[in-house]
Amino acid sequence: MTHPLRHATARPALWSLSLVLALAACGGGSSPSDNDTAGDGETTPTVPTPDPTPTRTVTFDPARCEPQSGAPYGQTVGLKGSNLMVTSADVNASAAGCKVLAQGGTAIDAAIAVQAVLGVTEPFGSGLGGGSVITYYDAASGAVRTFDGLSSAPAEVGGVDTIYKATAQDVSSVAPYNLCKSGLSAGASISAQQGNTNISARAAGVPGTLAVLDSVHRIYGKTAWNALWGDAIDLANKGFPMSPYMYTTLYAEASEYDDDGNPVAAGSAVSAWVNSAGTAKGAARCKYPDINARYCEPTDASKQKPLAIGTLIRNPELAASMEIVRDGGAQAFYDPAGAIAPAIVAKLTSGQLPCTSILPSSGTTAAPAIAGTIARIPSLMTAADFAAYKAVERKPLVGTHFGMTIYTQPAPSFGGLVTLYNLGLMERKQLAGMPFNGTDYLHLVTEGSRLANADRRNIVGDPAYSNVNARVATLLSPAYLDARAALITDTALATAPAGTTADGIAAFVATSPAHDDTLASAVRKTSRTSAMQLASAGQAAAHDEDWNTTSNLAIVDGYGNAISMTTTINTHWGSHIEAAGILINNAMSNFSASTLGFDVNGYQANKRPRSSISPAIAFDAEGRLQMVWGSAGGGPIPDYIVKTFLGHTVYGMDIQEAVNADNFTGQNGTAQLEAGKPIADQVGNLVSKYGNTAANAEATGLKSGISGIAVSYDTNGFPVYSGAADSRRNGAANGY
Repeated sequence: MTHPLRHATARPALWSLSLVLALAACGGGSSPSDNDTAGDGETTPTVPTPDPTPTRTVTFDPARCEPQSGAPYGQTVGLKGSNLMVTSADVNASAAGCKVLAQGGTAIDAAIAVQAVLGVTEPFGSGLGGGSVITYYDAASGAVRTFDGLSSAPAEVGGVDTIYKATAQDVSSVAPYNLCKSGLSAGASISAQQGNTNISARAAGVPGTLAVLDSVHRIYGKTAWNALWGDAIDLANKGFPMSPYMYTTLYAEASEYDDDGNPVAAGSAVSAWVNSAGTAKGAARCKYPDINARYCEPTDASKQKPLAIGTLIRNPELAASMEIVRDGGAQAFYDPAGAIAPAIVAKLTSGQLPCTSILPSSGTTAAPAIAGTIARIPSLMTAADFAAYKAVERKPLVGTHFGMTIYTQPAPSFGGLVTLYNLGLMERKQLAGMPFNGTDYLHLVTEGSRLANADRRNIVGDPAYSNVNARVATLLSPAYLDARAALITDTALATAPAGTTADGIAAFVATSPAHDDTLASAVRKTSRTSAMQLASAGQAAAHDEDWNTTSNLAIVDGYGNAISMTTTINTHWGSHIEAAGILINNAMSNFSASTLGFDVNGYQANKRPRSSISPAIAFDAEGRLQMVWGSAGGGPIPDYIVKTFLGHTVYGMDIQEAVNADNFTGQNGTAQLEAGKPIADQVGNLVSKYGNTAANAEATGLKSGISGIAVSYDTNGFPVYSGAADSRRNGAANGY
């Protein structure tokens, strides 16, 4: 899709771009005789003629790459640069990305290098075994395009409509499946929502990250694919240190919150899952063999303690897999007769036999029962599913709010919808006149989030399977947002209601998956898009999307192109299964398990479950690039994106200050504020002033993972970049 003003060129000055390979010293000047017009030995000063088209010089020099001051964990001000910028949730990944940019690479080139390193140093969040979505701005054409590489269901789903039910395979008397759990009939429940099935091979989807990176690289890449993997391979072979953040995903030294926002006692391992009622917890992550073997303390008989912070961790198996991908391209990963796809399938199927799935007896929310065993439930995936996977290009969601035009991800991500929906409500409620993170502000943003999330649960799913896109368009229409804004009053909603057909939302209509190229008129295409499949443009329970997970990167290259990419293996550590050195996702647990939204987000062959991830790019009224940003953090991701946008754009904060600001969400239908931060003190104010109750206002764990780049312009109209990475994680900006 083309930006309304085409080129986002800097204004008011006109300028051209000059590229140099390295910073060179300049010198020299005029001799006295050059300006000795009076002949008296004195020079007459001259006034230089203004250049009507000043030239912006971009220097490509890896020696100039600079990490953000104070990072990781201590950064308070964004890193400034006028040439190029990259930011991510890992300091090593950002450094690798800057090196690629500084050698003349494009934003997608750097994104590949960043993702490769993230798969090594943040294996709990993303990697080759997961899925990603990309929002890409091409400065030459002014086009903003959105690409979907989310994980998909296998073609075989066992003849049942949810991953939480036993398939015919599970109850088969034929070896080796006769080793599986006995006493079940096909269709019987294996385990509860957010129970063992979520952390098992059954929850693994076909990975899409490499497919989408390859597809975008074919269109916009400049650096050879095989030149983008060196730093990641070196780190995997030589080792990288256990980071403080990775450690906290496995163990809590002090009172913290686990992935579902539940308190964890000091000295406790972090459970793999917590059921919706909060009465049962999964086994500690270090009890899972693949995690234990590489990331946990081998002398700990209890199998709970991770390796100490700073301990070098090596992954030669991952290095070998990346070498295959480096040399053979993405197709080497998806080759059903190759070295990687069959190894993953074998681990997810025969490697999970005999089957076990034993839930603990329920305890209380104060003292949840903890599982003593882990789930071993085979996947139904085959190597043919890898060969059939295609990345999808989709038409972006676009909205103009607070003077900025924002491009973000469409369905099956719900994050873009929630972002634009809540910003639309906040404009209508005149949020800008209220103190940032004050009681009145928090009442509005949490009520808006509650309403947005109530609607998206019923509406958003894979648009290839229903009229999702048409229904989303209604939710973002001015008339609908007017009506929803009117629901926000001086008294908090007891329950956030979802819109209905009476509000003008079309009824759900199931459709057959279609992959015809209906976006040809809306998306600029090149001869290199043949590898990209274009999608058809037609169309809860608490904690149904987990928390604190995933990773994000934001990049602006030396040519003015920008990428915001969110990448994930779903919940922390995904399925907790490693194959070929790669942690495998558990994205199928994002399909609905209850009747709420099941029609639109039910489990079906080849379908993509919905996701909260929603990387965004914003432009001002003149068409100039202003923000490139996104976040990790599970279900509340769009709230973190809204917070950062409001803090920087509406309240004038430095981008790093806006990123670090305390978090809120309404994604579970309640007003939730970040525990352990000053914002948590506002819970009582929301109750006393706005009529919230303890049931719909609380403090909880909200650990975001935001990365972003803000763009300002100097007196010549040249861009100045400010890169920021969330101080809650191990990231940093890197650039110059």
